Amino acid sequence: MTLLLDAAARGHLGYEDVARVYSESPARTYGLWPRKGRLAVGSDADLVLVDPSVKRTLRNADVLSKAGWTPFDGREVLGQVARTYLRSELVAEYGKPLHVASGRFLPGAGALART
Repeated sequence: MTLLLDAAARGHLGYEDVARVYSESPARTYGLWPRKGRLAVGSDADLVLVDPSVKRTLRNADVLSKAGWTPFDGREVLGQVARTYLRSELVAEYGKPLHVASGRFLPGAGALART
C-alpha cells in the first residue's frame, strides 16, 4: 500500500487505481464482491483514509509483520494511511493497530477454490 500511495502522490497513477488494485480486485477474486471492495449501500463500511501530504522515510523498525524488515528501508515516500475502519469501526491510526478484535471470516468462492 505504501508504494502505491507514493506512486499516486507523485502522479504515476490515480488514487482510484490504488483502490481498484488494493480493494476491488481482491474482493472480486475471492468472491467477496459486492459486500467487500466498494462503498455502497449494503456493503460493509470498510474504509481507508489517506493523508497524501505525509512525507516519511521507511524504516525496518516501523515494520509490523513477522518479517520485521522491508527491502525499501531508507526510501523516502509520500502519503500514508491515516485511519483504517472495518465495518465502520476505527481499527488503526497512522499504521498503529488499536487492538480492536473485530475480524470475521467470510468464505468466498475464490477462497474455497484456493484451499
